[in-house]
Amino acid sequence: ATLLTAHLSTSAMPEPEPAADEPPRKRSRWDSTPGEGGAVANGAAAAAMSQGLAAAKLAAQEALSKAQADVQTQALRAAQMQHAVQVGLSSLAAKPDAAAPKPSLVTLDASGRLIDERGKEIKAGGAGSNATLRINQTTSAPKNPLLEGSAAVPDIASKADGSRNPYFDPRMAVPGAGRDARKKRALNFVAEGTFSRKADEMRAKVAVEQMLRDSRTKQPGRLAAQPLLLQSEARPSDGLAAPVMSAATLKLELQKVPAVEWWDAALLRGGAAGGYAEDGVLLEHITHYVEHPVPVDPPAEPPPPPPMPLPLTKKERKKLRTQRRLAAEKEKQDQIRCGLMAPPPPKIKISNLMQAMKNEAVADPSALEAKVRAEMAQRVKNHEERNLARKLTPAQRREKKRRKMLNDPSGGGTPVTLYRIHTVPNKQKLYKIDINAQQNHLTGLMLLADECNLVVVEGGEIGGR
Repeated sequence: ATLLTAHLSTSAMPEPEPAADEPPRKRSRWDSTPGEGGAVANGAAAAAMSQGLAAAKLAAQEALSKAQADVQTQALRAAQMQHAVQVGLSSLAAKPDAAAPKPSLVTLDASGRLIDERGKEIKAGGAGSNATLRINQTTSAPKNPLLEGSAAVPDIASKADGSRNPYFDPRMAVPGAGRDARKKRALNFVAEGTFSRKADEMRAKVAVEQMLRDSRTKQPGRLAAQPLLLQSEARPSDGLAAPVMSAATLKLELQKVPAVEWWDAALLRGGAAGGYAEDGVLLEHITHYVEHPVPVDPPAEPPPPPPMPLPLTKKERKKLRTQRRLAAEKEKQDQIRCGLMAPPPPKIKISNLMQAMKNEAVADPSALEAKVRAEMAQRVKNHEERNLARKLTPAQRREKKRRKMLNDPSGGGTPVTLYRIHTVPNKQKLYKIDINAQQNHLTGLMLLADECNLVVVEGGEIGGR
């Protein structure tokens, strides 16, 4: 402030007039002409500056007084805290005989459990959370006072099962009640014969139920003493009775096995009372004739013949072969997964040598390559041995060729072929026909006539060509 006042005082002083002998200085047209106006302006500026300095000085004094008051307040608080600490230390020093509580005695019993002084088992609890940071502290979610009484509200979806509720209406079920228990839907094909097997089981169940009803009506006194193992339970949806079979079977009293069957009584001396003694058999009643009973029609109509299988195309045969191979491979994988079959050894080749055996290939690549080549040669040898095992012997090939010559694909007996010859064959042609018939296992005859000649051939289709 002193420097600023000195500067203003020096700037407000009037300029000295030039001497008489000094030539006048040239002035620019832009220079202000000295006069009374310049002196007035300088005086106003000095007054404004003095007012600003006074205001700044007053603000600085107020800030200094406020800072001094804060320092005094902090010093007073520190003195109060120090006084409280001194009072606490003096109170502790006044009681030197007050001993700290001793820890309880803990021992181990024969089973290794912690036992206190009273002989009670001490159960170790989990260590509490000692988190100091707010972010690591486990805080419970704020409770909504409006939802505190919602625990007493019964769950409607849990009571959607109306098996025990007589007032349950399935049409008023909560939508989506079983959404949580719904299984993931996937494309699962039904195995062949599943529904037919279920139908057979239902028919067998109905037959057993009908048999029990018939036996109950025919022999009411006999079955009254025995507990019936067939129970009925009402269904809530349709009201029908669903038979439920017990794990045990219905024990009916069987007839005792007789000493002599009725069909053997006619061949014994004295009938059934004689028994199967060696001297009690009437040998004259036994002859070498075989009795053929009169055939009786079956009580039910025979089942209709199965439809004739259609010939499959090449694409369909390939598809069936793929499905069979996939099913066999899946069964093999299941057996390996269950431990019923040992997993196959890894098939290592030269192409996947580095990927399959990384560490061994880096350590000794030459030895590993020799081992892999030996395994490849062994696999080729096993393949050739399997082919040789499936290969037919010369005798088996001859038998197969003979079966092909004699086989009738239609299954309707021996096929017969008739050939017509216009010209009379010479001896060379007749010899050729005879030799071909012998080689192809054919039989027949040749009819020579004036109009035409006929050759009748009996044998397989391949030989008749």
